Amino acid sequence: MARSPLDFVRLVGKHYRLMSVMCRENHRFASDAEIESFVRPFLESGANPAVLVGRMKDVGAISQATGDWTPPPFLARFLAELENRHALASPGVVRGWIEKLGMWALRLEQLTAQVLTAGIDGQLELVGVLDEITDTLSTITATVGGNCDRIGAEVARYRAEEDARQMRFRLGRLIDLHANYLEPVLRLIDIGGEFFSVSERVISCCGVLTVQGVSFSDNPIYIAAATVARDVLWLRRGILRRAHEANRELGPLCEAATRESAIARGVNRALEAISAADWARLALDQALQVVSAPDGPLLNDRAAGSYLLAVRHYHEVPPPLLQAQEPASMEVPWSAASLNEELDRESAVPDLLEWICERVGREIPDAPTGLMHDLIEAIPEHLTARPEQRLYTFSRVDVEARIWSWKGAADA
Repeated sequence: MARSPLDFVRLVGKHYRLMSVMCRENHRFASDAEIESFVRPFLESGANPAVLVGRMKDVGAISQATGDWTPPPFLARFLAELENRHALASPGVVRGWIEKLGMWALRLEQLTAQVLTAGIDGQLELVGVLDEITDTLSTITATVGGNCDRIGAEVARYRAEEDARQMRFRLGRLIDLHANYLEPVLRLIDIGGEFFSVSERVISCCGVLTVQGVSFSDNPIYIAAATVARDVLWLRRGILRRAHEANRELGPLCEAATRESAIARGVNRALEAISAADWARLALDQALQVVSAPDGPLLNDRAAGSYLLAVRHYHEVPPPLLQAQEPASMEVPWSAASLNEELDRESAVPDLLEWICERVGREIPDAPTGLMHDLIEAIPEHLTARPEQRLYTFSRVDVEARIWSWKGAADA
């Protein structure tokens, strides 16, 4: 019997959630009763599942090609590609958007250098470039943030799963997401990555435009520049926070799966050696501490010798003694409020980030740069961004950023 493609599309669209679950979990049914029992939770109250099952058979939404009733393979592949939205925004695509943002940043630098002498056409082009930068940045952050939310939903479904087969399937999918999407994207958008350096160039240009337009605060160019600089800071911090949250959710699962896989491979290799009677490969005389004998457990020679050597070593090295002084209290971590109190004692600070690093430390750039952003948001009236940039050195990575200076209210 000829089947209508339009009827097929209508049925799949109307019962998309049902067909998606059926294809994703690869359900197979031996009888109509099993199919009706499966579709009943997806129907409205009072609906007849037998009618829907008959309709699914008529249009070809389920077929009996291999003995059991199951959705056709092409439908399962189509829905899998449709649901794997992260594939549409792979790290390569994200890198392409960042390169596009870099081209707009280059054009912004060129227009910023000649903004004071540019005519009306140049000013209109500058406003257009700022709009393009905002659109591209919003696309990057919305896509990566949405995919991070999908990763969180996948982790939640995995933790709620009870079927062992489906747990293995979902865990394999999570490992693929972590290795092929999340880790490459994190390298792109993290501090020191391409996205961070390009956004710093945009912020630097916006700072130059804002400084040059102090006496023209009502000009649309300088309003747009200040808005773009603020949006870049907020969107960059938001996307980085969401990506790290997804990594904290997904990373431990992948590490545990890798560890379990290594244990499983070791067990399989041991079983293979036992079946082949390759006892030298197992090295039981070195690995086993206790061997079983008919008259009871016995220590083997190697284990006894290792134990005596360890005892003699511990006899020579006495245990550590407790110190007489009281344990020191933990230092209170720095915050924007405590730094603000320190700043009140200063008349001026020519380099705010360097001043913060002297107090917080240079282990990682996240803490000092985050505190500087908090200070910029808390006391913007006392902070000024200088047009030049500087390379700040940290233990693991170097960060290039603009120089911010602080001046007290008494000396302003």
